[in-house]
Amino acid sequence: MTFTFRQKMRAAQREAGYRRFVYPKRVAAGKMRQHQADEEIAIMDEIAADYGRAAEREEKKEKLPL
Repeated sequence: MTFTFRQKMRAAQREAGYRRFVYPKRVAAGKMRQHQADEEIAIMDEIAADYGRAAEREEKKEKLPL
């Protein structure tokens, strides 16, 4: 199965949202430190941004006349 960069971007955005919802509870429960939660969320945000830039390049390439 192959996925587009846009699909990967959206999945990474969903994961970042999930982490924003779940990680505060883990921090409050002492199962995760705040700096770890912040870093993991930031990493997923960067992954989503990387895929977003790749999607733009991919979509521009598809629109070019042959």
